Amino acid sequence: MARTAFYLLLAGLVARAAFDRGTGGRQTNANGAMSVIAQTAFGKAALAGAVLGFLAFGVVRIAGAVRDRQAQTHQRLFTGLQGLFYMCLTWVPLSFLFGNSQTGSEQAQQQQTALVLSWPGGRVLVIAVGLVVLGVFGWQIRTGLTQDFEDGLDLRRAPRWVCSVVDAVGTVGIVARAVVFLPIGVFLIVAAVQADPQHSKGLDAELAALARQSWWGPALLVLVAAGLVVFALYSGLEARYRKVATAR
Repeated sequence: MARTAFYLLLAGLVARAAFDRGTGGRQTNANGAMSVIAQTAFGKAALAGAVLGFLAFGVVRIAGAVRDRQAQTHQRLFTGLQGLFYMCLTWVPLSFLFGNSQTGSEQAQQQQTALVLSWPGGRVLVIAVGLVVLGVFGWQIRTGLTQDFEDGLDLRRAPRWVCSVVDAVGTVGIVARAVVFLPIGVFLIVAAVQADPQHSKGLDAELAALARQSWWGPALLVLVAAGLVVFALYSGLEARYRKVATAR
């Protein structure tokens, strides 16, 4: 459910950026969402719950990838990578809770990219990360369009209307989320090729650029916000019906 709350908050930030043309001062990314949540003690407790939730989900997904012998090899590999991703993701809210207010921000991403580019072979590594991002979200688009996400859900006892809703919101939400994040991989590759971390734009810069366009930019941001709301709805349904301990 932590993912559901995050994407609802992110959708709200995107919608606000559409109406104030990106001048509201709040980043439309993980940093902006966490900044909103952490304004109260309850919000900080929710972030702590997200840390535990992401960690537990990651461990269970990796265990499912190892133990589910009936799943195909590519399914087990993807599930294991998903689990590893969520275990790494725990660092984002955890770091923010421990006082690093720049965690998840545009500035932090550029600093981290600059650090990696300074390493021997850093440009190759950043290009590899960019290609992985493109591959993951390209695979997500395929998953949404082919509705393969249903393989990992247990809908046998769900009402028929729930199955119909899952089909609709899964297809629209997964594709919308992937399309929004896909350009980040391109920006990383451009940053590596040009050896300029300023080109490693994240979600905030991508959406801010749209907000500064004429009428079509804000209109497109409204569609982005709607797509993220749909993905948040799918995330809630997935949390309810996911076969967590399998690799499907």
